[in-house]
Amino acid sequence: MTARPRHASVAIPIPVRRQFTYLVPEPIAARLSVGARVRVPFGARRVEGTVIEWPAAVPAEEIELKSIHALVDELPPLQPAVLELTRFVADYYLCSWGEALEAATPGFAGKDPLVRRIHLLPGGTTAKVSQRAAAQRELLQALSDAGEPLPLARLTPRERRAAVVLVERGLAAIEETREAPQPPQSRNVAQAERPLDPMPEQAAALERILPAIESGEYAPMVLHGVTGSGKTEVYLRAARHALDRGRSVLYLVPEIGLTPLLLSRVSRRFPGQVAVLHSALPRARRWREWQSVHEGRCRLVIGTRSAVFAPLSDIGLIVVDEEHDGSYKQDETPRYNGRDVAIVRARAEKSVVLLGSATPSMESFHNAQSGRFALLQLGSRVEDRPLARVGLVDMRQEYGELQQASALSRVLLEELEDCLERKEQALILRNRRGWAAALLCPRCGNRVNCTSCSIALTWHLAERRLRCHTCDAEHPYPECCPTCANEELKPVGEGTEKIEDLIRDAIPGARVERMDRDTIRRRGAHEKLLGRFGRGEIDVLVGTQMIAKGHDFPRVTLVGVVSADQSLGLPDFRAGERTFQLLTQVAGRAGRGERPGRVVVQAFDVDHPILRLAAVQDYEAFFQRELDYRRALRYPPLAALVQLRISDPDELQSRAWAGLVADAVRDAGDGKLLISGPGPAPVERMRGRYRQQILVRSDGRRRVVDAVDRALNAIGNKVPSRALQVDVDPLSLL
Repeated sequence: MTARPRHASVAIPIPVRRQFTYLVPEPIAARLSVGARVRVPFGARRVEGTVIEWPAAVPAEEIELKSIHALVDELPPLQPAVLELTRFVADYYLCSWGEALEAATPGFAGKDPLVRRIHLLPGGTTAKVSQRAAAQRELLQALSDAGEPLPLARLTPRERRAAVVLVERGLAAIEETREAPQPPQSRNVAQAERPLDPMPEQAAALERILPAIESGEYAPMVLHGVTGSGKTEVYLRAARHALDRGRSVLYLVPEIGLTPLLLSRVSRRFPGQVAVLHSALPRARRWREWQSVHEGRCRLVIGTRSAVFAPLSDIGLIVVDEEHDGSYKQDETPRYNGRDVAIVRARAEKSVVLLGSATPSMESFHNAQSGRFALLQLGSRVEDRPLARVGLVDMRQEYGELQQASALSRVLLEELEDCLERKEQALILRNRRGWAAALLCPRCGNRVNCTSCSIALTWHLAERRLRCHTCDAEHPYPECCPTCANEELKPVGEGTEKIEDLIRDAIPGARVERMDRDTIRRRGAHEKLLGRFGRGEIDVLVGTQMIAKGHDFPRVTLVGVVSADQSLGLPDFRAGERTFQLLTQVAGRAGRGERPGRVVVQAFDVDHPILRLAAVQDYEAFFQRELDYRRALRYPPLAALVQLRISDPDELQSRAWAGLVADAVRDAGDGKLLISGPGPAPVERMRGRYRQQILVRSDGRRRVVDAVDRALNAIGNKVPSRALQVDVDPLSLL
């Protein structure tokens, strides 16, 4: 009898696009299967990988094979459908299969893990720390306020560095504990919620969605509904239809901050059937949620981008809510778009995929207009509530009349006062955090830049620090201009921190809070802040774009937008699309209750067509204008695009490698590609590395991806993997 082969092919999460063969010891062979996670020797270390072929053929070349060391706990193997999906991600987004598998594998062990926590020691007070050590003082205060140890995993990189110093100084200590078991969060539901009766347009959309679910065939659909039109109710009724027929449902949202309120609503509608998957969950809870899905106990998954790999079987419906949102695109390898991978999974599962948005992406709406996707539209708000009235304020005129710069117009301040007198609430959008966007020297005109990145440092008044919003480096306020030694530096360009203070000064007694990355760093802070706003404990919420996404607060009747045209000047072909989407989305937060809404948009170029179209929320006119612009320049959705970025600490080396890559792409393209570059990236230096950029375009998506793939194979090891970044279908060129 022929002996059973004892070789397995393993994909390892490294930037090398090949698999590795290992010997399989007998005790492991009895429990091994394709999709299993294993620990293997790799060079001088042991790494985790995924078995992708078992048994595997013996390598043709004569090499000494190493053995698999162990299975990774008892984590169930990935399903064949998920394995195939990761293979698509690796092939299409030009990364290794191991890197794609790592994105699909939940970051936990199959048991309650050890958790490292930091706690105060006697004498651990801010009085023991210099005023200049802002991060250490903040962490000490946070530990004191919490009254209990904080897990290190919840700290930001800046806070972890501060934690190391505090431990070294004897002001804090680190302990290890097992994370206490907790019930899966989505099953703690008191009672079910009855569905609302659908409005006529909702019913019309469902008349097309429900039969498509019944058919058991792949059906991509775009649900274009104005803000407040009841898209969520359509999703939930479609989900009920799929679940009642024994199929499962995947419900994707762009950001973690949108899951708590949505989870509460969905769990009331489907008690005991919902699991939630996203990276911010504690590891032990993530394990239990994932396991409940894998075992079939929960058939509806709500999650962010990575939940597209959830271990669901027989999916009948995939919802991609706010499908236009850039958060679906991962900004590190593998650089996949969760929306597009969801479409691929729906095709494989023969399910309906519903892409919903008030401002669909150019790609999705173009697919709908060309007949590739079905187009469903909700043109009216629930109960026929009117869209908020939008007014544009010309800040050039404001400056001319006041003879001084002002971040907040008189119109906006008057509207704020009226809003608060009526006991209503307001949202103020300023898509830049910090106090001032930059420090400017009035003598030489230079700005104080980050020493590692070619961008200006942002002044954070509360911390008394300058911070780079790219690499997170911090610097004290300089005594003088680093270029000309002038001692009078001027903060310019207001951020959310300054807007918050200006409103407090202008309207004494107003309860004003701020929501940006600086105020919601800790786990749960986002949910707590929105909870307070929802209960009416906050009058005015100032924030970055995160306040524009998917929130439903009936008492919000006023939305203000500061510097609405700033993003239009960015060197990125999507700048207009992102600006239109942001303005339309934030305007949609006003007037969602019984009282009408008002939106005040401040800009210096109030005649810009994008602002004018956003003011009347005419998406289709915007789409046609933008499509004409993209057609003229051969940009998506009318062409496929791959961005290649080459970087190195040495500027000359980065240019040399960029030239080599560009030549390889030209050779691989056979004259059928449009290649721009190499040239400096818009942000030329980032984290101490000089960056060169190459844009590769073609009318055929597969053609451009295959050509870049051939070029990468031809380059081989001539350019180090750390120096070359490949982004297929990039959402940002910055």
